[in-house]
Parts: sequence; structure tokens; C-alpha cells
Amino acid sequence: MSDILNIVGNRIRQFRTAKNLSQEELALKANVDPTHIGRIERGVNNASIEMLNKIITAMGISLEDFFKQTQQPYNTDDEVLSNIIAKLILLNKDEKESMLEFVTNYKLMKKE
Repeated sequence: MSDILNIVGNRIRQFRTAKNLSQEELALKANVDPTHIGRIERGVNNASIEMLNKIITAMGISLEDFFKQTQQPYNTDDEVLSNIIAKLILLNKDEKESMLEFVTNYKLMKKE
């Protein structure tokens, strides 16, 4: 069970940091106690479906996006990469294409 709690907690943290929200700001938007957010993120507390829905709604994401499985061809222990990916997930298609072009051009520029 603790694996599930950690997975849910990590997903909340990824989306929260991608939205540049502190735990306190998220708690205020979701109308929950800030310490509860921290305990859920650390996998200490179990979030009920109702609580999870409040938190997800406060971040402006759908349940589908929250639970979306993505193949991860990278080391999930790489916190910087995980944060970058969490932010990219929130972009629309055009923004994602722009970011891909930026990264491609950046890599080409570094080769010169």
C-alpha cells in the first residue's frame, strides 16, 4: 500500500511544483490543511478520492492527466528531469512542439 501512497504523493508534488505552487498555496486553493498536503506528498497519509479530487481540481488538471501512464525511458530518480517532464505535460500541443524545436536547436548550437 505504501508504494501507492508514494506514487500518488509524488504525482501531486510533480504537478504542484510544475504549477509553481507551494504546499500552502495548494492547500488554500483546495481548501485543505497545508500539513495534510505535505503528509500526502510524503506518502504518510492516504488521500481519499474526494481529497484527491479537491487537490487535482485546485491545480487545474484532470483525473485522466493525473493518472496517465507514461513510458519513462529515463531514470525516475533524476529529480530535475522529472520536474521538466511534469511541466511539459501541462503544455498544449503547440507549446510542446515549440519546446521540442527549442531543445533541438539548443543541442545543435552546443555542437558548434
